[in-house]
Amino acid sequence: MALAPRWFAGISIAFIACQLQCGSGDAGSTFPDGLSGSDATAPLLDGSGGDAGHVFGGDGSGGNVDAGDAQAGLAISPANVTTLTVPAGKTSPTLAYTATWNGAPVSAAWSVDRGDLGSIPSGPSATSKFAPTGTTGGLVTVTAGFNGKTATAQVLVKLTASQNGASLPAEQGQVPSTTGALTAGGGVGGVGGEGLGGAVDPGTLGVLQAPTGNGKAEKLGFLYPYDKTVWPRGMLAPLLMWDWSIGDADAILISLATTSGSFSWTGTFGRPAILSQTGGNFIRHPIPQDIWAMATDSAGGPTSNKMPDELTVSVVVAKGGQGYGPISETWPVAPGLLSGIIYYNSYGTQLAQNLSGAVGGNGMFGGAVLSIHVGDTAPLLAAGSNGNMSACRTCHSVAAGGSRLVVQHGDSYGTSSAYDLVPSGNNVEHVLANGAMFPGVYPDGSFALAENGAILPLPDDSVLPAVTGLSSVTTDLGTPSFSPDGKAMAMNPMAGPGVMTPTQQLLVMGFDAATRTFSAPTLVADDTGKAATVRPGWPAFFPDAKSLVFHQQSAAGLDGNGSGSLYTRKGAKAQIAWTSAADAAHVTPLNALNGLDGAGNAYLPKLAQPSPVTCTADGSQVDNINPDHGDDVNLNYEPTVNPRPSGGYVWVVFTSRRMYGSEAEIPPFCSDPRGVDLINNITTKKLWVAAVDLGATPGKDASHPAFYLPAQELLAGNSRAFWVLDPCRADGQSCQSGDMCCNGYCEAQGDGGALVCANTPPNNSCSKLNDKCTTSADCCDPTNQCINGFCTQGGAK
Repeated sequence: MALAPRWFAGISIAFIACQLQCGSGDAGSTFPDGLSGSDATAPLLDGSGGDAGHVFGGDGSGGNVDAGDAQAGLAISPANVTTLTVPAGKTSPTLAYTATWNGAPVSAAWSVDRGDLGSIPSGPSATSKFAPTGTTGGLVTVTAGFNGKTATAQVLVKLTASQNGASLPAEQGQVPSTTGALTAGGGVGGVGGEGLGGAVDPGTLGVLQAPTGNGKAEKLGFLYPYDKTVWPRGMLAPLLMWDWSIGDADAILISLATTSGSFSWTGTFGRPAILSQTGGNFIRHPIPQDIWAMATDSAGGPTSNKMPDELTVSVVVAKGGQGYGPISETWPVAPGLLSGIIYYNSYGTQLAQNLSGAVGGNGMFGGAVLSIHVGDTAPLLAAGSNGNMSACRTCHSVAAGGSRLVVQHGDSYGTSSAYDLVPSGNNVEHVLANGAMFPGVYPDGSFALAENGAILPLPDDSVLPAVTGLSSVTTDLGTPSFSPDGKAMAMNPMAGPGVMTPTQQLLVMGFDAATRTFSAPTLVADDTGKAATVRPGWPAFFPDAKSLVFHQQSAAGLDGNGSGSLYTRKGAKAQIAWTSAADAAHVTPLNALNGLDGAGNAYLPKLAQPSPVTCTADGSQVDNINPDHGDDVNLNYEPTVNPRPSGGYVWVVFTSRRMYGSEAEIPPFCSDPRGVDLINNITTKKLWVAAVDLGATPGKDASHPAFYLPAQELLAGNSRAFWVLDPCRADGQSCQSGDMCCNGYCEAQGDGGALVCANTPPNNSCSKLNDKCTTSADCCDPTNQCINGFCTQGGAK
């Protein structure tokens, strides 16, 4: 990491270097019987007869010394890249370093740039010992400082582990004991399936380790996740789902490994025990959550050869004494924590029963807004309650900062409420004097912009302040949306003097909150001249406000009612597209997000035979619409954007009716509880998340395959999610990165101490990744961008 010049101010004999952002993980965790690391007991040194073939970097030049000849007198030993093979959960082996000046030992100050990988006593001392955390692998830079000069060396921590069956206490949450647990909340581990299996016998273990068939004849392949999916850190572990002609399995071997060797793990598992009660086939298995956290915290980090440190998953399945495979996928991992809270609509929730007529269960279901705190395995009720339709809360909008939500009442769309949001879900409701359907809520939650152009102060909107600049353009804003910085607003105008083609355009306008003035209307998407049902809608800005995503409708569905509708039901078709906030010349479909590969072919799986499930929706037969899921690429709707980028990506959350592997595969429009039993059939109307390269511009697809959003209610149709920021943490509270803290910095307490929030960077130095900034020049790493007040890994990929 490059350090800003002011970092050296006032340093004479020793310096104290800052520690970079640490990943998640508990440095105190241990791995008892059933999960073991490698048998390494000593460091493997590059070029010393150790595992040099797996060492990345090391140029044999005698170490890295900053500032060239001016610092030639300071040296650190060992100088080359050193490899430490560390069993997961262990803090050994360690590595001793020595600092010399012109060959003589000197008392230097010591630091590491990755506190999540390990620590070193800060000194001053001539020698110091690096100790790994045992929770994360990767490349760490050790720095010695003396008389304002620095010398560095690197350590590649290779975290290794293996296990046979689920045995750790931390994994028991992924082992269901009752069939009811399979569909409660977000399902097992927040992702569904039947959970972790037990240990396999020695004979089966040998079959898995030496498969005799590659699985091609049996058409063995992944259903979910998708190849090349970009994963953030902080997410729950995914559910691996596969398909093959045999249709059942006895056991599975899963391997995870990073490109650099920073992490490697193998796990073998038998049939999940719950299958003896359900009678189902063994066709899916989760990755253990503790393993997933270590794998994603290790992958995606820097490497000395500058190559991406991606994560590869491989699966071998066994049946009848024979192993098949492996099948493999490779996933980039974003080196950033994706945290926050997601608020979304549910029209079939069991958490608030306020509507009757459901086919399954007790005949009741509910309309409500639910919330997911990242890391939880089930949602909480955010707005709505048990009762009748007056307790229903559905159509909603949320402030990007997470302070307020505005939602309609189910019994009267002309009535709305504002909720003061808290992470616990115990939100305070304020009934508004003025109704607002899908308003644009200002990022700080202080007001909402209604469809008619009125500004509604929150939470008391009894007095409406004047607005200028809108009435000459439009009198019906469609679905307005503010940029995260509050300086721009996007809309889909439905009527007004400046609207050439109602419903078929998107406009962006500048906004001055102090004067409540809108200005400079700019056309950013235009479907004028196309069929009336082809139209854009649901715009959402990227964090830098330079571009936005939107719902590009191609068919309105059975009840589309001509040009005025923008539905997601009864056969409505749409894809997610992207456009510049400055013009309409760069509208670009996000093909990879929608489900298309580089050649324009669908990579989303489909059923070999149409689903046999039958259903209706408000009296309309809809089970015959795309029953084999062969057209899922056109069933993507209502995008919103996480207001803060992470790990070099922008994160888009959207509604989709695609299959979720083998867990949800009934016909895509079977999502109304009054037309199909959604207690015994899992609807495919769910929320998905995809990465888009930060720094790219519309004109070409910069998206990546999406992943299923964990913890959403499994037995419900879910839609229109808003990903908002966590409430910030005060100084002294635990943290993982500076953007979690109210004052913007996350630093270690002493040598190897826990990370806590702070109000200044170390030694008043530059800001590290995810720390507070005013301009990009404040960031230590010159490749970082200052976006929405924090240093962010950026640049077009």
